[in-house]
Amino acid sequence: MDRDATVAAEKAALRVTMIASRCSISEKSRAEMSKAIAEYVINLAEVVNSCHIHIYLSIQALAEVSTSVIVDRLTAMNKKIFVPVIRNDELLTAAFRKGELVRPAQFGQPEPQKPSIVDESNLDVILMPLLAFDERGFRIGYGKGFYDRFLQRLSRQGITPRRIGLSFLQQKVDAVPADSWDEPLDAVVHEEGITRFNSNL
Repeated sequence: MDRDATVAAEKAALRVTMIASRCSISEKSRAEMSKAIAEYVINLAEVVNSCHIHIYLSIQALAEVSTSVIVDRLTAMNKKIFVPVIRNDELLTAAFRKGELVRPAQFGQPEPQKPSIVDESNLDVILMPLLAFDERGFRIGYGKGFYDRFLQRLSRQGITPRRIGLSFLQQKVDAVPADSWDEPLDAVVHEEGITRFNSNL
């Protein structure tokens, strides 16, 4: 088995393990930890000092860190909120307002019913989901590569928002199997605080 195939197999196995691990957390505990994560997020200097924030709308069935409280708090802070939408196998950015009608999209992720795709050049912060992360800042997602391609596209355009993952601490692993195209994070926010990978954050 060549290296690419080995890494792919390791990632697939880790996804299965981490989805099971996350789903083993009780709904009550997930809600409490998600609220703690929200508090850390909205107090991050980069969030406080930002205007344009890209944030995923959480999938409850996958036991993701809930972003509903974060959206509420960002709205109260008068931040401009944007969410990911998938079009033609590409992650794009749509404007979003609290309370806007959403629908389950291709992979079960909530998307605005009538998305308004926007210019991404003003994005300051991207808050993204993950299944696992390590001390180097590498993350593993669901295997579709949407966020990696998204971040690469922004980088090619000279757009460099802060990349922040939201995770429960038990999703941290010693080492995420990484490919050359995997895009590292600047930080991960979990229920016990913030793990930073970039000294500038």
